[in-house]
Amino acid sequence: MELIKVSNLGQLNISESNDNIYLIDNDVVINVDENVNANILDISNNKKIVINASYNSNVNYYVIDSSNTNKEFNILGNLNLLGISLNKTDDLINVNLNKENANFESRYLSFAKSINVNCHINVYHNKKSTISNVSNFGVALDGGNIMFDVVSKIEKGMAKSNAKQLSRGVVVDDNSKVSAKPILLIDEYDCFANHCASIGKISDDELFYLMSRGLSKNDACLLILEGIIKPFIDAIPLEEYKNSISDKVRNII
Repeated sequence: MELIKVSNLGQLNISESNDNIYLIDNDVVINVDENVNANILDISNNKKIVINASYNSNVNYYVIDSSNTNKEFNILGNLNLLGISLNKTDDLINVNLNKENANFESRYLSFAKSINVNCHINVYHNKKSTISNVSNFGVALDGGNIMFDVVSKIEKGMAKSNAKQLSRGVVVDDNSKVSAKPILLIDEYDCFANHCASIGKISDDELFYLMSRGLSKNDACLLILEGIIKPFIDAIPLEEYKNSISDKVRNII
């Protein structure tokens, strides 16, 4: 798997499937052609990223430690987003599902230690039978504050569309906060839409049990949090970035 850095290009056209990973750190418009599989790694800060995913394309989009970005996805095929954020950030993601059976799948992990993290995601179901599944996971400690603000809109006439939202948060201390603002704007009866949220502190019983087995409080806390963190880190396709994020998370905790 080869890493290809894309810098100061302005526009990237991906016209054939391959195992390359395109690394972006600047403003860019990415066009993925029909029937093409593409892998993109985004480490940009304070940038605007646009991805146009053509019919029957499949885009794997990894966002690693990016912050304060404005992202726009115009999807005729499939776009799968996996993100990990460790910095103070205020992100905006606008998703347009513009063809029947277009699909957007998102899993995002945010860590907030003494910082504010705001994640705004707007998903627009503009065609029939479109699918979105947005999952956000947050860990806040030492006065950290995380807000997940997700809007899913199914326009009138967009029958058989499916919009799902999930928000989960863990607060490690009384000074930290994770909030979720799930909004479903549904103008069509013949569709499926739901959201759920689960936010709370690490269980004292779990901590007590692990500490009774000889672990320190920090090690016990880390072990519990690894159940949330590990699937995200394991999904990163490059060992260099996988190891870097893993080390940063451990240092934060």
